[in-house]
Amino acid sequence: MFNRFALAAAALLALLPAIPAHALDADQLITRHIEARGGAEALRALKSLHRKGHLIIPGANFDISASTLVVRGSGVRAEFAFQGLNFINAFDGKDAWKVDPSEGRKDPERMSADEAKSLLLQSDIDSPLLDYRGKGHSVEYLGLDDVDGTPAHKLRLHLKSGDEVVYYIDPDTFMIIRDVQKQLVRGAEQETETDYGEYEKIGGVFVPMTEDSGPKNSDSSQKQQLVFDTAEVNMAADPAQFAFPVRK
Repeated sequence: MFNRFALAAAALLALLPAIPAHALDADQLITRHIEARGGAEALRALKSLHRKGHLIIPGANFDISASTLVVRGSGVRAEFAFQGLNFINAFDGKDAWKVDPSEGRKDPERMSADEAKSLLLQSDIDSPLLDYRGKGHSVEYLGLDDVDGTPAHKLRLHLKSGDEVVYYIDPDTFMIIRDVQKQLVRGAEQETETDYGEYEKIGGVFVPMTEDSGPKNSDSSQKQQLVFDTAEVNMAADPAQFAFPVRK
């Protein structure tokens, strides 16, 4: 999973003081993770992250192009296109909206506050773990747990919103290999599990180039896969593309 960055990560970790796994607390684990990704300074220097690739849905036999763009202070926008249909999910920091032709509409429509929760989390380009106290979050270390036969540090982030994210962090590379987002949607608890891999160093920061998502504890064959072919940071972006389109 980590073949593209393992050597670089190992070199970086060799420079850090060794901490026995059993002695780690939440803040030490977050520090190791942030350093492994490139460091707090490099993360704070990110102005934007744009990744392009394709989405693979289990059982589908057609190609879906995918693009995700996050711009600091402006928002997040994800686009998917196939068979002449264009799907958009966007958030400008205040309002979230979507274009979903599968619902029989091609006009943009606003999302509910519950629908917007995942976009709000994605809009934090640094990572919700960086400066988590200042963002109003809290964390707790839950020890080691098993992720598909691999031990991983387990860290729970209690979000300011009241929702939570459980992160599974590789004890060798200190990269996130899985997270489980628990959100209250229309009064019901919803848990989404995402596996991360194929990290590449872009603009001084390691970013995942594969993301496999599905309901918690779902089999890997049942998860939809985002596979990114290219990534670019600090590109110019028009803030208007995140705002809800207004007809003239």
